[in-house]
Amino acid sequence: MISLSSKRNGIIGIAGHVGCGHCHSLNNQVQDDSPGLAVVLSLFKKATNISLKIIDFIFEDNKVTAILENGGKGEAISRRGFTPFEKNIIKRLIGEDAINTHTIVLKEFGRIYGQGVLETPVAVQTAIANAGLNSFLINYPEHFIGAVEDIPNNNGNIVGTVLDIDGIPVSVLGTVNATVGGLGPNEDLEGNSPFYSKKNIIESLNMHKIPTLIIEAMIVSSFSKGLEQNTYFVRGDEMDDNPYVVEAVVNACKNLNLPIIYHKGGMKRTKNLLRENTKKVADKIVELGIALKNSELAEEKVKIIGDLALIISQDCGGISFMSNSLHEEIGGAGMIPKTSAVINLVATEIYGKENIIPFLENKELEEYINITLESIKELYKTLNLATKHIKA
Repeated sequence: MISLSSKRNGIIGIAGHVGCGHCHSLNNQVQDDSPGLAVVLSLFKKATNISLKIIDFIFEDNKVTAILENGGKGEAISRRGFTPFEKNIIKRLIGEDAINTHTIVLKEFGRIYGQGVLETPVAVQTAIANAGLNSFLINYPEHFIGAVEDIPNNNGNIVGTVLDIDGIPVSVLGTVNATVGGLGPNEDLEGNSPFYSKKNIIESLNMHKIPTLIIEAMIVSSFSKGLEQNTYFVRGDEMDDNPYVVEAVVNACKNLNLPIIYHKGGMKRTKNLLRENTKKVADKIVELGIALKNSELAEEKVKIIGDLALIISQDCGGISFMSNSLHEEIGGAGMIPKTSAVINLVATEIYGKENIIPFLENKELEEYINITLESIKELYKTLNLATKHIKA
C-alpha cells in the first residue's frame, strides 16, 4: 500500500534521478540513466493516481514545452533549435507516459548522445522529465516540495515528498539533472547530494540523516563480462556508505528471486580520481588537436575529427557529469557519506551487442519498483543499526 503521508519527513529514504543525455561514460560504459526517476515517478503516481500522459508539445524558437494531461509542464532548450522534421518526431511522443523518459525518446530518435552532440533528443527528454515532476508539485502542493537546480546553466526540477509505504514513512526524492541547451548533464545534484537548491529539500525531508536507497542506471560495462542474464548490482563502501542498505537490497532481491551481486569495489571515495580521469581525457583531446593543427591531407583531418567526435560523444560523458572536488565527497552516484547504497541493473554483453544504447522496458521498471519496495521492508528490520551507522 502506497499513499501520501501526513508525516513531515520519513525514517527511510529513496532517491532517484535522470541524467538527461548521460548515455556514455569512460571505458565504453553505455547506459540508460533514467531508472531512478522512473521509479520515483511511478511511486508518486501510485500514491496519487494521476495521469502522466503527454498531450502536447509547444515550440517557441529553440524552446520546447511538454504538456501533460494533468496540467504538468516542463521546458527545455535545444541550443541549435528544432528542424520541422524534428518537431514531427517529437509530436509522435504525444500519448506516451512521462515515466520512462529515456526509452520513449530513444525509440523515436534512434540514438541519444550528450555533451552537445545531439541536443534535440536531450532537450526533449529534459522537458518531459521536468513535466513529470512538475505534475505533482502543482496538483498536490500541500504534499510535495520542489525547486529548480540553481547550478549555473542547469534547469532540472527537483521534487520530493513523504509516502507511507506499507505503513512506513519514506522520504522520496526525484531529481532531473539537465543542462540548458540540451548539452547535459551536470549531475552535481544527483542522488541525495545536499548542495545548492537541493539542500533545503534534503533537509526538509531529513534525508541527510536517514538510510537511503539510491536508484541508478541500467548499464552495459565491464561489470557485464561473464553475466548470463541481466543482473542487479548493489554497491556501497562498508565505511563510506551504509552496509545495512546494501544488506536490505541483497535480501530484497533474494526474496523476489531476482539475480543480485554485491559489488564491493569502486565506491570508496578517492581523492583526485575524477580530476585525473579528466586530465587523461583532456590529454587525448590535446594530442588530437595538435595532430589536426599539423595535418595537411583531408583524409588526415577527417580521421582526426572522427576520433575527436568519439571522445566527445562517449568518454567525455564520464568526466563532465560532476565537479572534481564534489566527486571526492559524494562519489559518482551522489551519495551523502554513510547514508546510502546504490542499485544498478547490469545488462549482459550479448544485450549490449544487440542494443547499442540500453533502455529500460516495463518489465525491468516493475522489477526496480518491486526491489525498492521490498528493500524498504528489509531495511526497516535493521533501521536502528543503519541509523547508528550514519551517526557514527
